[in-house]
Amino acid sequence: MKALTTLALMTGLLGSTGCGRDKAAAEATESHEAHGGHGSAKGSSPKVPLKEIRGLRLMQVPESRREGAWYPAEAIGDEGAQIILSAPVKGIVSGLPASPGRPVGQGATLAVVQSPELARLKADWISAKAKLERADSEAAREVKLYEAQAGSRRELEAARSEAASARAEEEATRLALEARGLRPDQAGATFTVRSPRPGVVGAWKVQVGQGIEAGQELGTFQGAFAALAKVELPLPVPEAWTPGAATKVRASDGHQWQGRLESAPMALSQDTRRLSYRLRLSGAALPMAGTPLEVYIPLAQGVSLPQSALQQMEGVWGVFVGEGDFGVFRPVKRGVELGTEVLVLEGVKPGETVVAEGAYLLKALQQKRSEPAEGGGHGH
Repeated sequence: MKALTTLALMTGLLGSTGCGRDKAAAEATESHEAHGGHGSAKGSSPKVPLKEIRGLRLMQVPESRREGAWYPAEAIGDEGAQIILSAPVKGIVSGLPASPGRPVGQGATLAVVQSPELARLKADWISAKAKLERADSEAAREVKLYEAQAGSRRELEAARSEAASARAEEEATRLALEARGLRPDQAGATFTVRSPRPGVVGAWKVQVGQGIEAGQELGTFQGAFAALAKVELPLPVPEAWTPGAATKVRASDGHQWQGRLESAPMALSQDTRRLSYRLRLSGAALPMAGTPLEVYIPLAQGVSLPQSALQQMEGVWGVFVGEGDFGVFRPVKRGVELGTEVLVLEGVKPGETVVAEGAYLLKALQQKRSEPAEGGGHGH
């Protein structure tokens, strides 16, 4: 009888303890769900209450459509038509009046080089020319004397030889100037680099006051008419934007061209961290090299949302979708930027409610609640 009584008491104590654990677990679960349900299911996003945060603006996702955008571009010439600018004499750069990208006419002054070497060559020619004139005059005088039987043949031959030597010296100094692209009567102490035809300076590789050697590259020059348009696009690039794709190109003065994509770049540019594309222009008179252009880029099908609506959580782009009184972070596939908006390709549907402004506040609150509090618990 005593054994039965002891067994009954033990059974009652065990039942009471189990009920206590079940009740505590239930209360903990209710409390956890009331605070957003952190970790309730693997892969699920916590719900963040919208009413607790001020400054939010909600919007309905618009209808999906195929977008397109005009991107800034520049008219450029073929590399084969590019000219390297240089000076045939050594000296010091004293002026660069032609600014890169500014159209100039044929014969316009691009750069000015002060050259002691050129001044010496011109002085040598002047001296040789004067010597030749004296020698010719002396030879003419000896001819008259010989014909009048007042001079000897020996003196005549010597005068003629001197004149021939002076003529050779004058020719050598003249050729030295002509070899540098100058006529002797045009040469001076400065050398002027002029545009070979209408066009623009691409870039200068020297600056005013810099000493240069003969033949050193000063810069590049591009012919007036450009057959290509260069446009740089941010990632991600439209899938249909492949070599052979055709699109529209326009200038601010109303001129338009048909552009055909020639090649796709393999890597981002070092300067802009964008992909640089080139299009062949046709259909109208070609623009001047350096002319600002715009290229129409056809984009993928998607919905346009404000950039402020997209937030990045743990390296994943997404938006906060309204579900009743709560906002739930949902990953999306981000497309290209369209000014102040972003093209979203996947992740939301037209008619759904998303947080358009203030989404960063929801992100901060969710990250705060996800941080473990002191003692190993959740930071609610």
